[in-house]
Amino acid sequence: MSYSSASTVDMSANEGMAAAPTATAAPNPRVQLPWLRLAQIGTGHAVYGSFNHFFDFVIYPYVVYTQGVIVGGALMTLFSLLQCALLLIVYERMGIDWVGSGLLADIARKSQPSWLDRLVVWVTHRNTALTFLVLCAVTDPFIVTAFFRRGSFDGLRARDWQLFFASVLACNLYWIFVADLIAHVFVASWQWLVGLIG
Repeated sequence: MSYSSASTVDMSANEGMAAAPTATAAPNPRVQLPWLRLAQIGTGHAVYGSFNHFFDFVIYPYVVYTQGVIVGGALMTLFSLLQCALLLIVYERMGIDWVGSGLLADIARKSQPSWLDRLVVWVTHRNTALTFLVLCAVTDPFIVTAFFRRGSFDGLRARDWQLFFASVLACNLYWIFVADLIAHVFVASWQWLVGLIG
């Protein structure tokens, strides 16, 4: 083989190598733009919050007031358990952290967290029992369980269900008495207003 032929073969090989496409890494479906994630969290909480307000401040007090604290409370606890369990399963299968529980993990992974970031992480990890009780007082069993999963979607385990059932009891024991108080205040205010007008 002559020098010119060898050069031709080398150039062809180099051209073939240059023409070969370079492999690009597939985008990670879990990585989302900050604004998109905030939009998902905001939309999820707006929709779910609207339903929860109607459930907590209308349906729950009405049932507890008309059926009594024991029977009405038991009925609403059962309804809360079924509703939140179904929602937790759907949430797990969706794989979208619209609750925002994964934000704590994101904050903890920051290379240069602010003082507020460090405070939030410290409070939520320092006293887990207190965090659990506060969440039970202001949210529902679904949100409580999703919060402690920290945005992970790797299947619901026995620990998750234990946490869920504990939050069902804590949330509803607290809200039964709050709902009863709301109902009695509303009825007393209505009767006072009717008497004032009449």
